Amino acid sequence: MGRADTDDVQPLLHGVDGEKNGVVRLPIERTVVREPGNTKMRTAILVWLTLQNSIHTLLIRYSRARDIDEMFTSTVAVFMTEIVKLIMCLVLVMWEETPRKFLATIHAQVINQPGDTLKVCIPAMIYTIQNNLFYVAASHLDAATFMITSQMKIFTTAIFSVIILGRTLSRGQWAALLVLFVGVSLVQSQTSNSSGGPRDQSPFIGFSAVIVACCLSGFAGIYFEKILKGSAPVSLWMRNVQMSVFAIPASMIAVLVQDGEFVQSHGLLYGFDNIVWLTCFWYGIGGLSVAACIKYADNIAKNFATSVAILLSTIGSVWLFGFVPSMVFMLGAALVILSIFLYSNPLIFAQMLSRQKI
Repeated sequence: MGRADTDDVQPLLHGVDGEKNGVVRLPIERTVVREPGNTKMRTAILVWLTLQNSIHTLLIRYSRARDIDEMFTSTVAVFMTEIVKLIMCLVLVMWEETPRKFLATIHAQVINQPGDTLKVCIPAMIYTIQNNLFYVAASHLDAATFMITSQMKIFTTAIFSVIILGRTLSRGQWAALLVLFVGVSLVQSQTSNSSGGPRDQSPFIGFSAVIVACCLSGFAGIYFEKILKGSAPVSLWMRNVQMSVFAIPASMIAVLVQDGEFVQSHGLLYGFDNIVWLTCFWYGIGGLSVAACIKYADNIAKNFATSVAILLSTIGSVWLFGFVPSMVFMLGAALVILSIFLYSNPLIFAQMLSRQKI
């Protein structure tokens, strides 16, 4: 396995991504496992990445767009997602360290290293706000538009990497970001024709929530990378346990501030049914599992998974919500998919330009 390059941090597909979800972004090794025995593993991961992205988008939209009498509060859903994620991370830490060393490891890496734990305070709180904004967006945007506009996290991550880390983007990458911006603008220009959404949905509110969430995601990811340089090595699961120390109280504060009176009169789990619990579980497990197996998938596989997820989300929106994509929407979606590949592979754009000059 090649050495991890600390200057090459790819955002998770959700993020939020990795984002896609308040999940820690870690440096990704440039050298991808290529042993013949891993072919089936890479294929399985490609399928999983595709399903995780598309199902996540459709689930969160369906949970908010249903015509039901008891609608759950999104702040409580974010809080329960953090609880689910913490439980899963603790189980994985116990599996890695064995039950006998479990408590000692938690004490050594979380309690005895307060400085290292405090480093994730700001990103944890930002991801909590981001996840709440994604629920707001899903309440006002159809799944396809939500999926496509959330790709703006690529744009914001790139911009913050230039501002905070002083990175230099190639001409091909700048061109890809321009294509991404144009594609998202075309997608957002279509007024949703969904017949299954709530009557009071506002595309402007949804789009604004996505843009703010993507800005927060981009900043948190780059800030997280910057502050963790030189930190003691900590496993992915333990780092997420550290984040939960701040994310769980922050998400509970959001519940009390935004929906305190409603929760007090109706109960914390008001409106929670199988769909809501599945959404919380999928939200929690999705980003963790993608982060765990991302080292087996190269950029082409990840980009392909995202592109297919966009197509599946669009098809799912047509089937579940009566969404009718226009030609402008499909052109915008195609540009977004193109920009994803161009940004990760800027040499392709440079080769295209050189051929045009010849």
